[in-house]
Amino acid sequence: MKLLFELFTEELPASEMKGLDQRMADNISEILKGENIIFSNLKSYVTPRRMAIKFEFDKYIKSEDKKIIGPPESICYKDAKPTKALMGFLRKNGATEEDIIIEENKKGRYVSLIIKQEDRSAKELMGNILNNFIINLHFNKKMKWGDGDYAFIRPVHNITFMIDNEVIDFNFAGINSTSYTYGHRFLNPQKVKLSYDNYESALEDAFVIVDQNRRRDIILNKLESICKKENLSVIYDDELLNEVVNLCEYPVVVVGEFEDKFIHLPKEVLITSMKDHQRYFAFTKNGKLINKFAAVSNIETDNMQLIKEGYERVLRARFDDAEFFYAEDSKKKLVDFVDGLKKMTFHDKLGSQYDRVMRLVKLSAFLAEKLKVNVDYAKRAAYLSKADLLTQMVYEFPELQGVMGREYAKLSGESDKVANAIYEQYLPKDEENVSSETGMVLSLADKIDLIVGGFIADLKPTGNKDPYALRRAALGIIKIVTDFNIALNLSEAILYAAKLYNKNIDLEGVLEFIKVRFFNYCNQYPYDILMAVTQVSFDDIADVNNRLLALNYFILHDPDKKKRFAIKRVFNIVPENYESTFIDEGLFESDYEKKLLIGINSIESEYIRRLEKKDYKEAINMVDRIVPDINMFFDNVMVMDKDENIKNNRLSLLNRLRLLVLRIANFKFLEI
Repeated sequence: MKLLFELFTEELPASEMKGLDQRMADNISEILKGENIIFSNLKSYVTPRRMAIKFEFDKYIKSEDKKIIGPPESICYKDAKPTKALMGFLRKNGATEEDIIIEENKKGRYVSLIIKQEDRSAKELMGNILNNFIINLHFNKKMKWGDGDYAFIRPVHNITFMIDNEVIDFNFAGINSTSYTYGHRFLNPQKVKLSYDNYESALEDAFVIVDQNRRRDIILNKLESICKKENLSVIYDDELLNEVVNLCEYPVVVVGEFEDKFIHLPKEVLITSMKDHQRYFAFTKNGKLINKFAAVSNIETDNMQLIKEGYERVLRARFDDAEFFYAEDSKKKLVDFVDGLKKMTFHDKLGSQYDRVMRLVKLSAFLAEKLKVNVDYAKRAAYLSKADLLTQMVYEFPELQGVMGREYAKLSGESDKVANAIYEQYLPKDEENVSSETGMVLSLADKIDLIVGGFIADLKPTGNKDPYALRRAALGIIKIVTDFNIALNLSEAILYAAKLYNKNIDLEGVLEFIKVRFFNYCNQYPYDILMAVTQVSFDDIADVNNRLLALNYFILHDPDKKKRFAIKRVFNIVPENYESTFIDEGLFESDYEKKLLIGINSIESEYIRRLEKKDYKEAINMVDRIVPDINMFFDNVMVMDKDENIKNNRLSLLNRLRLLVLRIANFKFLEI
């Protein structure tokens, strides 16, 4: 059977449409599977005015036959004739003697019945299924309309619901199901008669490309054609593409131009104006931004020139504003804006932006000294880091903070290192990462201060809400530290940042918060490996990452798990708090103890030298040499001897090896 279902609504917000087609498919699939309905060819469609699904399903839901075990055979027959017990069992289940089967189980031979179950009609369940489908669709915000009896993402105006092209009785939000929908709002607003097979083509005739993937391809193909024809490159942006796909039902790409006089503005200003404010695609030629753009219209007319001129007119107004702001901001040096930050609140509990800048100056100097980076550059970049927040350009285009700080710093005669660091404080972002040492220091200072301030002011994320982006800040710290492979003592930095607030801090809580993000960042590794390295220590993230890489390499080269099993035996038998490594060879009772000690001695000094060089991969691989000695020891020596001295001597021997390995990972957490 073939099912078609469409909700025709008022304009859906593009922000809620992201991933909606997949959520719809996952939602209906889960419900159908829960009802044991066999289905195929599931498709989901989303446009700004409709949500639709179609699929084929089996007419009947197969029901498994039911087995009923009755009395033992011995009490069901007497002299080969059925007893009252058997007849009562048959009457109770509506069966006859012909239905009986005899089965043998652990208790003996029993009378059983196989009750045939009738297949259920899948069609009869579809109304409830579609109702649950609607209710289970998640949206961040829903609205009520009319009498307020219903809540949905937008008011519903029409429902199409057919099975094998027959309208199915259905009602949602006071709207009854029909066999039709409506075409494009302007190009063909009339009713469109539908069937399962003609759904896409009938709507395309009504100027609606209902398949979001086709709309995407139409836009991409047109952009590619423009680039090929004029030897251009489009500044591709997946977020922008998704948005314009979800803003139109009939995409028409329009190419426009803007005046050359605006090209002198920083390219980020022009691109941001086009992308974020007008949803235009920008073009480059030979790596340089040019005065062309592409807009996606939701309408096609006989006079597309008029639409093109409209796009150009609104962009010109934006650029005029940007040019004015840029000229006004450039009349002052960037440093002249800093004092005004005293009147700009960072957070009610954390002071002004100026207070924050003063903390960043001190924290950046502290980090620069620890990381052997030029302290003067770090302090200057930190002092100027938030100055652009008071510029007219950033007030109008908040997304340009950092970008304009860099541009205005250069115009003010600041060094490139300082200017670039002002920009890089907001990295990593998207695919762009911090690349300079001064930028690394300022970015770390900015993120550490933000997290520490967040914990002091009790702004920690809850659920999926993180208004101050503390999770992103933690991930940024992890990314920067691992990219630069720097030895940063997190505890020391956090405590110093808290000191600048003159507040106490829950150090363990902050470290645990960052550790959770580290697990997310390294989710390609098994959980037990992550636990094994982070339980040793987590103060130095780069060190943790290097130990993680070494342990993972060791495990990848131990496919039969023999090496890690041998080492884990050591960790399992030695108590966590056992400290002694004193060994009295006079208490040895076998050559296996002596051989293991010789093995440990043979690798110990070189192992420690490898640790000091942070060559963890070679260090952990050295243990491989004495794995046979470890196995022979365990196979032939009783560690927990009745004699307390002998027992402790053997534990000390094993602990000597355990403490060496524990400098890299705690094998107790490995699952074998």
